[in-house]
Amino acid sequence: MKNDPKLWKTVSSKTILDHDRLQVTEDIVLLPTGIESTYVRHAKTLNDSVAIIAINKQDQILLQREYSYPPNKIMWQLPGGAMEAGEEIKTAANRELAEESGYSANHMKVIGSFYIHNRLSDKKQHVVLGSDLTEHALAADHDEFIESHWIDISELKHMIGSGDFDNINLLAGLNLWFNQAV
Repeated sequence: MKNDPKLWKTVSSKTILDHDRLQVTEDIVLLPTGIESTYVRHAKTLNDSVAIIAINKQDQILLQREYSYPPNKIMWQLPGGAMEAGEEIKTAANRELAEESGYSANHMKVIGSFYIHNRLSDKKQHVVLGSDLTEHALAADHDEFIESHWIDISELKHMIGSGDFDNINLLAGLNLWFNQAV
């Protein structure tokens, strides 16, 4: 086929924004047609992120509500956040879970990952299933104000079907969990 996907070649890259929270790169790329084009993207990712599906002994899922500045609204989410340099996925997941909820999981299983915004970034989010929870609180980040809720699975499915969630990371993480191979 004429439009079969083909790799692009990077001709040059330069940083056009370097801020603590956002780094932006402008690339000159050579398209498969031989045409050079400018492509603006997030800089190469130094660390991925994790999202945790925490399940308690009553088979309830931990969901959280937190204000998200760019859309200017309080949104549902899974506990999670950035991995630290060199940190293992399960270690990062347990750290984030303890920081954001006051729990740790004695059993953790990585159930998948996805690119958060593949047209602008190479950053992945790893989804981890955590169970056999124990209380274990770590200090929260200074800019996080999080409300936690334990949701029955039937209610969770109802909330999805009702359109209560518009957070792609939450929806993608739950989709991986609902459809994981046994």
